[in-house]
Amino acid sequence: MLGNNNINNESKMKITSFESAECGAFGDVLNKKPSNGKIKIGLLGLGYFEYWRMYPQMKEIVTKDLTGVYQKLTDTLDDFKIIYPGMVDTLDRAEEAGAEFAREHVDLLIIVEGTYIPDFITVHAINRCGTNPQLILFNSQTGYDVSPTDDYVATMRNSALIGISQLTGSFNKMKRDYEVVVGEINDPRPYREIKSIAKAYRSVKKLKSSTYGLIGHVFRGMYDLEFDTAKVKGFLGPDVMAIQAEQLVAIWKDISSDEVDDEAEKLFKRFKHKKIEIDDVKRSCRVGLAMKKIYSKYQLGGLCFLGQHYIEKMTGAPARMGASLMMEQDHAMVACEGDIGGLVMMQLLYDFTGNIPFHAEWGQFDRKHNAIFLLGHGIASSELGLNPTLTCSPEEWGFKGNGLNYEMIMKPGPVTMGHFLNTGDSWQMFISEGEAIDFPCLPCDEIHAMIRVETPVEEYVKRVLEKGVAHHLVVAHGSVTDELKKVAKFMRIEHEVIK
Repeated sequence: MLGNNNINNESKMKITSFESAECGAFGDVLNKKPSNGKIKIGLLGLGYFEYWRMYPQMKEIVTKDLTGVYQKLTDTLDDFKIIYPGMVDTLDRAEEAGAEFAREHVDLLIIVEGTYIPDFITVHAINRCGTNPQLILFNSQTGYDVSPTDDYVATMRNSALIGISQLTGSFNKMKRDYEVVVGEINDPRPYREIKSIAKAYRSVKKLKSSTYGLIGHVFRGMYDLEFDTAKVKGFLGPDVMAIQAEQLVAIWKDISSDEVDDEAEKLFKRFKHKKIEIDDVKRSCRVGLAMKKIYSKYQLGGLCFLGQHYIEKMTGAPARMGASLMMEQDHAMVACEGDIGGLVMMQLLYDFTGNIPFHAEWGQFDRKHNAIFLLGHGIASSELGLNPTLTCSPEEWGFKGNGLNYEMIMKPGPVTMGHFLNTGDSWQMFISEGEAIDFPCLPCDEIHAMIRVETPVEEYVKRVLEKGVAHHLVVAHGSVTDELKKVAKFMRIEHEVIK
């Protein structure tokens, strides 16, 4: 009877396609935002039962070593859930541990050998997981050096390299992917490296469950930004959903004047301003509020739009300030000109640095400061720069009045830059590092940055252009090259680092 009632209730529910833009449940869009709980990490700590009868004190020592690894992982990876079923030293214990990992649906599995152990026990535990977790081989030892006083028991306590090397040979035969971390058992560095891998994995997993909304299309003639939605999904992760401009405009028309006035007045009072009036702020805020409602309505994980003669013409206002406010207020990533690859990079840089990124374009080189000048199109949080000014839009694409934009230069500090390029059969990731330097804010009515690089700047530009990159570039405060390189590996794409 319960089943029949569910069928009856479901038949009464109005389920439509999102393209109908009707209220009610959508059949082709998630009606609830996907839940991204803590990534679960299994710790497979190993010791070899044969040694216990040979060296009676050894089991207690190795158990303590592995418990210490678990504690350090728990302390370092505090925003991940660590599952440790205790030391595995027999095939029965491998079965039990693997079953616990399976119940917990672990995402990653760290393998630590307290002594050498044959592969078959380790592989049994891995296969019992059932979830095909990402493997991390942590080759550890007690102490940084070999002591001249070490006896045979001490060498067996530090015999993990025998077992780990054996595992790599077996995994190579099995075509099983894995990551490797090497370090002393009490050294914080390898635990930080493991955390870096876990963060990269988490970001890739989140991308795979995300839907990106695209309002409009790639700006005509920007071939470098063109993409195949299947290859976006297959490599970078998110689904791309085309949202008609009419859907945005319908919401835009329904935004109340009170809501617009409140948002505009707060923004107008918050910053110094030039070349604009309060009506310019209201027009842009109305578009921003409509974009925010679209983002929420369709449970999006990112939003990309075409402004220019598309949204700006229909609404009479540029959309970039709305995008900036969404990033600042909701930490929702928003990109322009149909740049889906840039949007993915924005999310990654935000995930790893905690700083809102700047969606920029390559500008000029500056030999005096060995720096690259980056110019934006108004998409960045006000937190990016010092003393932001509200100003007019420097390019007019059909809007009314003066438009609205931020004028500011990026604050000094280390930065990471990156983007993706669709190479036809796959994607490639571009990564670069530098330092935003203290430089005067140009009176250019635009967001900009001056980034010092390591390579002589003209050679740097030559290498970038020889590699082939998108004309957009995403930059954020913080140094996260290692995380991006790991992401590229998880995405199964090539990466290029130019400093």
